[in-house]
Amino acid sequence: MRALALTLTLILSPIVATYANPGELRMQSEASWPEQISYDIPVRLLQMPAPFAIEFNPEVGRQITDYLRQGRRETEKMLARTALYFPIFEYYLHKYQLPDELKYVPLLESRLRPTAESAAGAVGLWQFMPATADHYRLRIDAYVDERMNPYLATEAAVSMLSGLYEELGDWSLVLAAYNCGPGRVRSAVRRTGCHNFWDIQHLLPRQTQRYLPALIATIYVARNYGRHGLEPNSKKPIFQPFQVFKVQHSLDLNDIARHCKVSRQLLSRLNPGFLQDFIPNSARGLYLILPQEALANFQQYIIKESRKSTESYAIAVLASHQPPPVSNGLTAKIPKTDI
Repeated sequence: MRALALTLTLILSPIVATYANPGELRMQSEASWPEQISYDIPVRLLQMPAPFAIEFNPEVGRQITDYLRQGRRETEKMLARTALYFPIFEYYLHKYQLPDELKYVPLLESRLRPTAESAAGAVGLWQFMPATADHYRLRIDAYVDERMNPYLATEAAVSMLSGLYEELGDWSLVLAAYNCGPGRVRSAVRRTGCHNFWDIQHLLPRQTQRYLPALIATIYVARNYGRHGLEPNSKKPIFQPFQVFKVQHSLDLNDIARHCKVSRQLLSRLNPGFLQDFIPNSARGLYLILPQEALANFQQYIIKESRKSTESYAIAVLASHQPPPVSNGLTAKIPKTDI
């Protein structure tokens, strides 16, 4: 493997090799690589499937080094979260027929932390700004922030990516537009006549210039962490599997935690989008995530609540990782609380 990598370096140095087909490698001179980068890494990059052209350059190398060295502990925590969120991402990407590699975008955007918030005000796994969230009908108010909901935010993000691809026709441009907005990408394409990220990179905002290199590094580390001695690690493991309920009427989260024998802390970790101690009313319905083992206790809780009201409301029971439409449901009498 080392000999192969060295051969590639000698052939390509000192120029950059350019390929038109997605998934092929553009590699800069070895002299510009960070010291810590081994010959094997660019060879593995060459072998990675991707819907866009891959370039190995100093920025990609620096990002990989940061994941593997300075940010090693945080990288292992991030990798542990993939077990919870990747099935959700994969479901929606398959539903919209988009490349599976897009599931790595939230690793770069938020390190898979649903409560992540940027200095600019972007929130959630996919880092939605308020205006964008509103466009995709994600609820944000004093009670709920659906940007933190892994189901709704993921479908909104995948819908957005799908629309950008219909407009731009190139995944590297789509990812740039996801970071800085389609207007700037369209402008750079018009000025250059080029239709891929690497040829318009210099015309994009500095943060966006680094975005695709950072994503390439993220994909590399997520696929090859074991080769570098990393292990997914979390001191606070999240229960698997879990059950998802679609709730339309108000429920008290403290009551749910108590009756379901789930810690309030875990309930908050699974449902960070609920900003108060209750689930508010919602005609569209709000998603409540519970450990699978809590299902029987939750059903008993619903029966208990049904005795307090003459009205009957349906609580939809969703299969783990399966969003609507819902074919099965649990009907119970839930007291309606206006807010």
